Formats: sequence, structure tokens, C-alpha cells
Amino acid sequence: MSDLPALRQKIDSLDATLVNILNERARVSLDIGVAKRKDTQTDEKEEADVQVFRPGREQEIYKKLTRLNSGPLNDDSLQAIFREIMSASIALQKNVSIAYLGPPGTFSHQAAYKRLGDSVAYVPQKQIEGKVRAETYLPCIAIHKGLGQTQKWLSAHIPHAKRIPVKSTAEAAQKAALETGAAAVCSEICAELYGLDIVEANIEDLAANTTRFLLIGAASDSPSKDDHTLITFTVDHRQPGALCDGLKVFKDYGLNLFKIDSRPSGQRPWHYVFFVECSGHFENEDIKKALKDLEKFCLDIVVLGSFPNQRPE
Repeated sequence: MSDLPALRQKIDSLDATLVNILNERARVSLDIGVAKRKDTQTDEKEEADVQVFRPGREQEIYKKLTRLNSGPLNDDSLQAIFREIMSASIALQKNVSIAYLGPPGTFSHQAAYKRLGDSVAYVPQKQIEGKVRAETYLPCIAIHKGLGQTQKWLSAHIPHAKRIPVKSTAEAAQKAALETGAAAVCSEICAELYGLDIVEANIEDLAANTTRFLLIGAASDSPSKDDHTLITFTVDHRQPGALCDGLKVFKDYGLNLFKIDSRPSGQRPWHYVFFVECSGHFENEDIKKALKDLEKFCLDIVVLGSFPNQRPE
């Protein structure tokens, strides 16, 4: 005799238990929201500044889940489940709208959705300002380079197809949805938004293609045990070795440099803004002292924010 009815009955019982536990967790989440508001006290501005997304705390939870998980669910599946649980908790504490670089369906949209779940509202924007709160990574084709990074697959499978570059993957999906026999190189969320069937996934030339996205907020999160800080500055090139001396400050205070970029400042020809990503949190004493010393060699120093290190291993 089959034990299927008994197993289904057990599933039903477990589902009922899960519903009760999830609602109990949600009530505790609401209590946390009340406690946060009490900590920031009364006025309307402080009420608006209450941060419900805590990337450091989120990271702690995911690490704890990995330690506790004995299977058969893998870590990625368990994290996906808890992503939605935490997304619902954020929405319970406060009405949250997430801005992303639009239009709808871009990889920025997909990265935000992957990180923050289905319970918050997503709003496309042309520009976003604020402090860096977190980072997230998405295996995807680099923005504006969709055709260039899929040449091998396109040449092997549809060599005679006409290739038309557009401004974004979202625009590609929108155009493909209106034209019979057309296809687009785009994100999964794009396909869902514009009613497209996914013919083939992961068609990029480099299978390890990954893009990093930064989550921006009104303020950075509190220090964790492993943070990175983004700093931007300019130097006076009339002072010989100013850039070299400025970068040496990070070494003097034991701060590891992970990334250095430069962009034209727009102030005058051959003048650049430098972007540095270093270890540590800007509230830590080592970085405070380093920034003070940096003033001797650099101009216009701005801390763009600090965030928990979540680089894929």
C-alpha cells in the first residue's frame, strides 16, 4: 500500500507550522521596526531616515544559514527563500521604494530584484545619488555590450541574423516583442516584462562574466567585521608625486587597495577624479587618520560610503 497520502498529510502539517512560524517572525520584525523608531526618536525627518535595509545584518543571516544548513536544500535555494522572507519583513516595517537605473528590465533592475526580493516597489530612475550601502553581483552581460559579448554564440547558432545595437537590453526586448521573428539579448526580468520566451540562457562568450552593482542609500550601514570603503579625490598635479604620496597613505595605515579608477574631472583639461576602494569602514580610526593625512596631498576628498564586503569567492 502506498504511503503517499501519509506523506502528503505530513507536508500539510509542516506547511501549517511554517505559516505560523513565518507570521511569528513577521511580528518580531514589526517589533524591531518600532524599536528602531524609538532609537531615532521623534521628528518626521528622523522617522524618514530609519533604515530598514541592513546589509551587514543580512550578511550575518546568510552566513548563519550556511552554518545551519545540513541539506537537502542547497545554500543558494535556502538564501533565495530567506531573501523573500526578509523582503516581506522590510515591507512590513516601512513602505519601501527601490530606485534603479531604468528603463524597466535593465540588468540594474534584475540585480535589485535579486537582492531585495518581490515585496518592495521598484521605480526606474535616470540618475541616483546617495551613499553606498551594499554591493551585489549578477552573472550577466555588461551593460551596453550585449552583442559584443555574445559573438561566438550568435555566430555559431544564428550566423545570418541581422544584429542591431540599441541603447539598452530593455530597449532590445521591447523592440523584439513588437516584431515577429525577432530576438533580443537581455535579462530574464526583461523577458518576463515584455512577454518574451527565453530561447537560450547564458550565451555570453565568457561563462564567468559577472557585473558588480552598488546599492545606494541615504547613509552607509554600521561597521561590520569586513567592510570596504569608496573614496573619491583629486590631486594638485603641480605638486610632484602627489598621487603617489596620497596612495601611500593607505599602505601606511594598513589599508588594502582593491580598486583604483580615474575619470576626467570636467574642471580643466587633463585633470582627473580618482576613485579608490580600500579595506575598512569610514567610522574606523585607521581610515579617519588616513583621510586626515590624505588632505596633505589631495583635494576635494569625498567618502562615497562603506559597505560589507560580499565579493564572490
